[in-house]
Amino acid sequence: MRSQGDIRVLHVDDEREFAEVAAMHLERADGSLSVVTEFSAQDGLSTLRTSPVDCVVSDHDMPGMDGLEFLKAVREEYPELPFVLFTGKGNEEIASDAISAGVTEYLQKDVGTDQYTVLANRIRRAVGEKRAKSALEESERQLSTLISNLPGMVYRARNERGWPMEFVSDGAAQLVGYDADAIESGSVTWGSLIDEADAARIRSQVQTSIAADEPFEVSYRVTTKSGERRWLWERGRVVGTDDAGVELLEGFVTDITARKERERELEREREFTENLVDTLDDVFYLVNLEGELLRWNDTTTAVLGYDDEALSTMTLFDLVPEAFHEAVEETVERTVQVGQATFEVPLVTSDGDRIRHEFRGSLIEDGAGDILGVAGIARDITDRRARERTLEQYRTLVENVGDPMYILDSEGTVRMANDAMVDHLGYDRDEIVGADPERFIPTADVDRVTATLTELLQSPGRTWETVEMRTVDADGARTVTENKVAPLVGADGSVTGSVGVMRDVTERRQRDRELGRYEAIVEAVGDPVYALDEDGVFTFVNEAIEPMTGYSPDDLVGEHIGRIMTESDVAEGDRLIQDLLADPDTDSGTLEMDVVTRWDERIPSENNLALLPAEDGGFVGTAGVIRDIHERKAREKRLSEFASVVSHDLRNPLNVVQGRLSLAQETGDVDHLGAASAAADRMEQLIEDLLTLARQGDAVGSVEAIDIATAAEGAWANVDTVGATLELAGTDTVDADPDRFRELLENLFRNAVEHGPHRRGLDSVTDDAFARRPPDDTLRGELTVTVGTISTAADTTTGFYVADDGTGIPAADREKVFKRGYTTSEGGTGFGLAIVEDIATAHGWSVRATESADGGARFEFTTSRADR
Repeated sequence: MRSQGDIRVLHVDDEREFAEVAAMHLERADGSLSVVTEFSAQDGLSTLRTSPVDCVVSDHDMPGMDGLEFLKAVREEYPELPFVLFTGKGNEEIASDAISAGVTEYLQKDVGTDQYTVLANRIRRAVGEKRAKSALEESERQLSTLISNLPGMVYRARNERGWPMEFVSDGAAQLVGYDADAIESGSVTWGSLIDEADAARIRSQVQTSIAADEPFEVSYRVTTKSGERRWLWERGRVVGTDDAGVELLEGFVTDITARKERERELEREREFTENLVDTLDDVFYLVNLEGELLRWNDTTTAVLGYDDEALSTMTLFDLVPEAFHEAVEETVERTVQVGQATFEVPLVTSDGDRIRHEFRGSLIEDGAGDILGVAGIARDITDRRARERTLEQYRTLVENVGDPMYILDSEGTVRMANDAMVDHLGYDRDEIVGADPERFIPTADVDRVTATLTELLQSPGRTWETVEMRTVDADGARTVTENKVAPLVGADGSVTGSVGVMRDVTERRQRDRELGRYEAIVEAVGDPVYALDEDGVFTFVNEAIEPMTGYSPDDLVGEHIGRIMTESDVAEGDRLIQDLLADPDTDSGTLEMDVVTRWDERIPSENNLALLPAEDGGFVGTAGVIRDIHERKAREKRLSEFASVVSHDLRNPLNVVQGRLSLAQETGDVDHLGAASAAADRMEQLIEDLLTLARQGDAVGSVEAIDIATAAEGAWANVDTVGATLELAGTDTVDADPDRFRELLENLFRNAVEHGPHRRGLDSVTDDAFARRPPDDTLRGELTVTVGTISTAADTTTGFYVADDGTGIPAADREKVFKRGYTTSEGGTGFGLAIVEDIATAHGWSVRATESADGGARFEFTTSRADR
């Protein structure tokens, strides 16, 4: 009968030495713990079904059923039982899967015995929470979710110089580029990131708030890890003191760079607007709905004769004759209803003069949507009225006002030139009117215009024609223009002259040349460059798309981008575009996607896309550059696998060494030293294999023709093969790096010897004991390793194989044996077959694990095609 305070723990770990050490240390760390140890998940399930257990502690990377599968099996039968995943092979994916499966605690194995105290505390806490209520657990989950979703970071800091941080959330990396560990460890201090110009100010503000027992709010600039300058806003307060009496601060920090930039932009816009208003040649006004003047420009005082002080006491009705007051009131009401209005009234100057003005006004609202009043300009239209009457005969030209235009009489003499023409040529008007056009236009261009007018006269259905020509101004500068010309015909059908409207196309020509240069640049880019319309349809793609996808630009233009993207990536791209459209400060982003080729291959790619500019601010499409990143992804995957294996497989034997040494020191029992020595030997083998992988990787040196049988005999002599026999079943030559080929064979022979003997009743013989048996031991010949060639029906050699008559490899595990760190032997490193696969890949060979004719393991290498 266990006491009420006892906690019965089931610890499952396939590393027997580590499991036993962990059990001893857990019981020493907490006397209330009673540890039951099993070495496989299946045995752990059996114990759960037959014995009471308060908490399960399990490794993750185990043969057969791994820790996650074990967790799911436990949850099916014991949904509320605390489960701690205690693993050395941890990563975000495993942690995420474990949490999804309902793990109670996730703890990564570390070096040293202190971890067992941590583990004991986790177990005691998990069991206590189960026996009590789940409210605290739910509260902590919600808090964790809140912190992880905050747009910034939360922290705990000491109120000292440099603001040393005891805790920061993961949002720190997003804010300043440094992760939480760097800031918490002190290798990067928060104070060192703060701009010197702000440091003294915010420290004074914080201390003043603390002295008043109030929360503090400060804004300051920081320099991120990448050298970027950002604005941060922080709010915090004192929450207590530490053992040394130093005040502890807790708070929240978020990025306000965009807000600060917007404030500066608004200030610049305000200054620009103020300056623009004062430089207007027209009267500017802003009045409230009662007609009171709120703002006016310098032109207002110049036109009306009132100074600013006088205008500040006046209303719009003081400046307009009383007969127009009702019309002004109606116009203000109409502006409120429809948003804008135009009306004409005279303004009365300080001298009593009346000047006719055209008012154009628009309704102005504040940020909250409340009406401020009506703003607009009032333009003196006295001269305009006179010009309109005078220029009525020139209606055709008025319709095109803004461009240089002229009229020639029947003799070809200039009879009228508008202001734009005067400005364009740089002559006084009286120098243009009455002159021959050849004074301003090259003779060849005059002749071409004359020929065009003749053609128009002979073509009744044509009225206008455009002719490209040049003009020469008063300084001798030539300008390329498009001249829209038309003949003038009298009522009797006689030619009375001609009219022309010119448009300067010099800039357009320049843009055309620039466009040509940009097109050349885009085609020269080695990566695919494209443009899409608002519906995601290709409008342009350069030639670089074809080597990557197999589609030519002609194949894709007019097609939806989904032709070379998956549905999920298209949806992700649409979400990115929506985010860009919603953020006025950002018009570009990056999307990782798979490019789908003509042959349905998937190429990992990075798509750097940007919104196409639109005059009205709307969405007209996107442009982007696609870059092949499959090599980068492969490198990232290889590094991740390598780091994971190092973390897991070196940590377990190191834990055994440290645990055994600790027990030997505490108990005086030297038997622990033998186990520590064996674990150290295993670490040495692991390090040797890891160095092989790190130094050589997939590389090969010089290649030469090698006889397979001769190489096999040489490799066999370099491996401890006591208890095994080598047979050669035929031979051929293979093109290979001699050193790496020998290494491949040695690893295969070592793998066969380490795993093969158990097939013949040697399960009780450990790897170390087997390796130490003398050469004349009775086990010799108990395992046969065969090396031979693989041939086709046409008797053409396509490769070679290495087979044994040992225990063999279960079909379910044949894909796993080449994974780094995978082993079913307590003394194995798990890298031998991984090195074999790397060497094969480096030579361009393929390798697969299968079953030999005797039921053992067989590794087949394909080195060439049968039709070679």
